[in-house]
Amino acid sequence: MHALSFRKLVQLIREEFENAPNLRLTVSEAARFWALEVTICQRVLTELRRVGFLALGADARYRPATTPTGMPC
Repeated sequence: MHALSFRKLVQLIREEFENAPNLRLTVSEAARFWALEVTICQRVLTELRRVGFLALGADARYRPATTPTGMPC
């Protein structure tokens, strides 16, 4: 995947989580939701977690690391 398109994909998925702060998805659920290959989806979610935007719960679901007000979820 081209680096620019990967960055755009990261931004698009970040915006989805911003618009739906209660969204909680496993990698496979997210891949189906965004019609992505699982490996690409994993890379995107990992990147969003690396930068502190997403957190990974004990249930293996990704969620925003903070609420819109900045408080931890």
